[in-house]
Amino acid sequence: MARSGPDISGIVPALIAVVCGVLSWDLVRLLGERREAWDDPKYWMIGYPLMLGTAFLLGLGFPEHPWRWGLVIAGAQAVWAVLLGLAAADVSAGLWPMGLFTFALLAVPLVVAAYAGQWVRLRLPE
Repeated sequence: MARSGPDISGIVPALIAVVCGVLSWDLVRLLGERREAWDDPKYWMIGYPLMLGTAFLLGLGFPEHPWRWGLVIAGAQAVWAVLLGLAAADVSAGLWPMGLFTFALLAVPLVVAAYAGQWVRLRLPE
């Protein structure tokens, strides 16, 4: 018998990824001493490891297409940073391309971490 209704198997992990991206940026921004979270050493000691761990766990728990977890985490963080910048009204539009490029670079290890989670999952006994 066919199931009715939407498939929510991807919604929950996507929401976890979005929350992780936003939380890691905002947590460091609020605890740190810099306007941009990645300018603060706490981002690299707290925020980015939190994102890497979340990407790994999402790859472990939801191993189908694990690349999406790293991209969603980095994408959510990029959108959140842009929204905060727009709200602050002191955004330099000339730096946006460099910022988006940096978020894309930060996404690469997140995707690798998600694939590592998938790799571990596929080797676990069932």
